[in-house]
Amino acid sequence: MMRPALLLLSIGVLAVWLIITGFQCGSSEMTTAKLAYSQKNLEKADSSFAKEVEKNPANAEAWYYLGRVRLDRGNYGGMVEAYKQSLAASKEFEPRIIEDKKFAWAQMLNKGVGYHNRSVSLEKEPSMKDSAEAYRKMAIDTYKLAIQINPDSAITFQNLAVDEHLSGNYDEEISYLKKALETKKSPELTMMLINAYIQKAENAKKAGKTTEAAENFNQAIAALTAARAANPGDEEMLGTLINVYIEAGRTKDALPLIKEAVEKDPKNKVYQNDLGLLLLDQENYEEAVRHFDAAIAADSSFDQGLRNGAVAYMKLGQKMKEEAEAKAGAKGKVDKSYVEKFKRAVVLLEKLNSLRPKQAEFLEALATAYANAGMYKQAEARIKEADALRKK
Repeated sequence: MMRPALLLLSIGVLAVWLIITGFQCGSSEMTTAKLAYSQKNLEKADSSFAKEVEKNPANAEAWYYLGRVRLDRGNYGGMVEAYKQSLAASKEFEPRIIEDKKFAWAQMLNKGVGYHNRSVSLEKEPSMKDSAEAYRKMAIDTYKLAIQINPDSAITFQNLAVDEHLSGNYDEEISYLKKALETKKSPELTMMLINAYIQKAENAKKAGKTTEAAENFNQAIAALTAARAANPGDEEMLGTLINVYIEAGRTKDALPLIKEAVEKDPKNKVYQNDLGLLLLDQENYEEAVRHFDAAIAADSSFDQGLRNGAVAYMKLGQKMKEEAEAKAGAKGKVDKSYVEKFKRAVVLLEKLNSLRPKQAEFLEALATAYANAGMYKQAEARIKEADALRKK
């Protein structure tokens, strides 16, 4: 009558033995580690699996479970190292490792986004600037950990680059954007890289670091040129390339691009004005005034076109005046056709003065135009106005 009870007891002992020994026979450290893990005692499981791999470094299973325990504990850096060792020993657990790392990467990416959003929110409050910087640093550190888990995701590098940019770390931003582009070719990433070079160049230019500024402007130009080759119809990119050439002091290189831009969009006041400025710089006044007139025709209140056009007409008038006087000699009759150029400058400066009144420099320029146009009373009146403004 006792045999059934003995049979039940034997089955119970067998079940306990299976829990303790786990998936296969192994060392005492492995047995202890698996039992601790089954009981959710993660701290003990961590130390026991660590002892096992120290004793048996080729045990792929122990390395895998050590990584899994560390994943559950939120020790993602330790997880990455354990999984690396497991895969070095054997590919048996690779499918599980891939899935685990996907999960951990998503966790870190989302956590980093949360820190970033918090920093942006705090940035709006002047008193919370230090806290905003702290959260941004946490976002950066979290994204770096996400990259350790999954180094093949462009979005992680892109997000990291954004926070490095906001922190003013442009070298790091550029480095991470390059890595993102190695993973994924993207126009958005390309423009982010170009803008990073431009920002760095402008900062160097302001600081008087001309060599550094030139190097970064050249990097931006090279990237823009390559991007335009892939998308020649992008007019916004063309405009950016023109502006970078001008900022870099490479106006001659910008000239054919601006001519191209004007041909594509002749009513674009900015392109017309920029082309006029380059021609003005080359002392090609006749061509310059034509493009300033086109800019003003597109927008009669375009102050840059009005100011630059007035300067170009006055320079052209002065050139014509000097040539006429030289041709006439001491006793000859001087050709006065240059007066019309100064009168055109008067028209533009009067318009500019109406848009931006009480500007002494505009009034003085207007007085000069009046005087060269033979309108002396008007010139005298404008000089008095300018003097009164400067005395205030």
